[in-house]
Amino acid sequence: MDRALDPRPVRRKRMIALGCVGGMLLLAIAFWSSSFTISRVRVEAAKVTLGTVEKGMFREFIPVTGTVQPIQTVFLDALEGGTVKHRFVEDGSMVRTGEPIIELSNPQLHMDAINREAQLLDQQNNLRNTRLAMDQQTTRLKDELLNLEKELKRLERDGRIHERLVKDSLLAQNTFLSNWEHLEYMREKRKLLVHNVRTDSLFRLSQVGQIASSLELIQQNLIFLRENLQNLVIKAPIDGQLSGLNVEIGQTRQRGERIAQIDVLGSFKVRARIPEHYVSRVSAGLHGTFTHAGREHTIEIFKIYPEVSNGEFDVDLRFVGDAPADIRRGQTFQVRLQLSEDMEAVMLPRGPFFQDTGGQWVYVLDAEGTATKRNVKLGRQNPDMYEVLEGLAPGDRVLTSRYTAFNDADELIIQ
Repeated sequence: MDRALDPRPVRRKRMIALGCVGGMLLLAIAFWSSSFTISRVRVEAAKVTLGTVEKGMFREFIPVTGTVQPIQTVFLDALEGGTVKHRFVEDGSMVRTGEPIIELSNPQLHMDAINREAQLLDQQNNLRNTRLAMDQQTTRLKDELLNLEKELKRLERDGRIHERLVKDSLLAQNTFLSNWEHLEYMREKRKLLVHNVRTDSLFRLSQVGQIASSLELIQQNLIFLRENLQNLVIKAPIDGQLSGLNVEIGQTRQRGERIAQIDVLGSFKVRARIPEHYVSRVSAGLHGTFTHAGREHTIEIFKIYPEVSNGEFDVDLRFVGDAPADIRRGQTFQVRLQLSEDMEAVMLPRGPFFQDTGGQWVYVLDAEGTATKRNVKLGRQNPDMYEVLEGLAPGDRVLTSRYTAFNDADELIIQ
């Protein structure tokens, strides 16, 4: 028996398929239309900061804090330990070269010096006695040689006489031969004595030089011992102002311990600390400027300390020209240390926008009060300006405040 079919399920499937296709078309149309939509944000003018791009002389510099210090400082250390016996001057006093500052007492050092000096004097006396004995030996040999030569002359004279007597049979042949043998013996003895005198002279020549060197060395040791005792009196090595002296009578100071320092106040230098990432760009001869009493002064780096501590290193700067007359030790200045020569460039004032964009783009304001995004390329910088390499021209007005509140909008409408 035939049964009629219900067409509704087929119709329902067709409607679902048509609905899905329509939804997909709507989504595609919405996405396509959104790609041409520009996001805008309205901003109050009082909440933004503007900077004008300008062209001028760009100077790359970094701000550092400089501290005024004496041009020369000499530190006083205890060359020998001991107990403070006398204090001759007070901290802060002006001292002159050679003026005593404090005196230390060290009985053990005195005793050691006395014992050592006695040993050196004993060695000195022994060397002098040795040299005296050598002189006496040389004198004795020379005296023997003189006596021997005198005796030889007498024997040779007697020999000539005996020779005539033997010919005239007035002297026995045996006596003549005996006298002749004695003469030959004395001649050989003279040769031996001459050899001994020559050998003694050569030996004495070398020994006298060594003895003289030893005596000079002993004398230098004696002088050093006496100077070492004088080191217990600490004296000023230069003229200047004494500072850092903190000793009291009866205190014990160890060898090598810092006692005080002397500052030469005739001229000053400026000590500054610079972040370590500038170490490759800082060299002797770089100039810096600071303002004091309404006048700008120039200083230059003349010494760089290689040690890095807490991420910074030290440099010393001296004044170019006359230093300010009223500066004092310990005074600080804000120094603008120049890292490059002045050169003409397009510049943009610094601002916190750089933290949000990394200097890749900025908002540029037009005459209608609308700020639009613009890609830029920034180069060097100083505490006041960025160097503009691409994307901006002199006269452009740029938002330099923070961009985080704008949600990366394409345009800003300044009200």
